[in-house]
Amino acid sequence: MLRDKLFAYHQWASQEILSHTEGLGDAVFTREGDSSFPSIKETVRHVITVEKLWLLRMTGIEKPAAEQFQVDTAAEAKQAFMLLHAEMELYFSSLTEDQWQEVMRFTNLRGNSFEETREEMLFTFINHASYHRGQIVSLLRQFGEEGTVLDYIYFPKENR
Repeated sequence: MLRDKLFAYHQWASQEILSHTEGLGDAVFTREGDSSFPSIKETVRHVITVEKLWLLRMTGIEKPAAEQFQVDTAAEAKQAFMLLHAEMELYFSSLTEDQWQEVMRFTNLRGNSFEETREEMLFTFINHASYHRGQIVSLLRQFGEEGTVLDYIYFPKENR
């Protein structure tokens, strides 16, 4: 299924960028640069917070509170994503096709109301994370570091 492949790619790309960053040291993870968020750390904290919000919305919580994750190092961020993604996998595996297509109502943190299917929510948060992974690569380049390739074509075929 496309959803399964897309989520598997998302998990891989999240771990790949964090493993790459971890190899560069914690100073790079916390260094401030010019982007939507002041550092890779803050970008990652935003992404994981938003992913947890999407999971809660998918379960039917219309206005979930934002849980702030403590991710002071790339290693902590990798662990936090692994735990959250395992929770998501468990939930996703319980859904029927009809449930994936069920329209859910939710209110974002700005107070705007939306209606989307669970499937659309999945695509939304994966796209959101891809955007921010690109920002992380841009921050790395600002710092004089190499980025890493995260395109789907590089996602190992045995994981698809």
